[in-house]
Amino acid sequence: MVLTGFLDMAIAQTKNGFELSNTSIPIRDIMSGGPPKDGIPALTKPSMLAAKEASYLIPEDRVIGVALNGESRAYPIKILNYHEIVNDITGGTSTGKIS
Repeated sequence: MVLTGFLDMAIAQTKNGFELSNTSIPIRDIMSGGPPKDGIPALTKPSMLAAKEASYLIPEDRVIGVALNGESRAYPIKILNYHEIVNDITGGTSTGKIS
């Protein structure tokens, strides 16, 4: 029984830095839910182009729009579905993480 406790503690230290000593299920039963930390590449300082030049988009494609200090950006959802995070500067202001 003591050995199992030590095993649980060792496994807990490998779960992406999350402290799991107070879980309601056995730690050994907790499985990964997807890519590891930083496993999805963020878009950093993405190139922008005029909407009419975006030949990969159709009028029905959805975007997330950001407008700051007189500058606007549109981030296509179908690109965000892959990258999930955009780090960008709009209107001289960091847009932070758009996800």
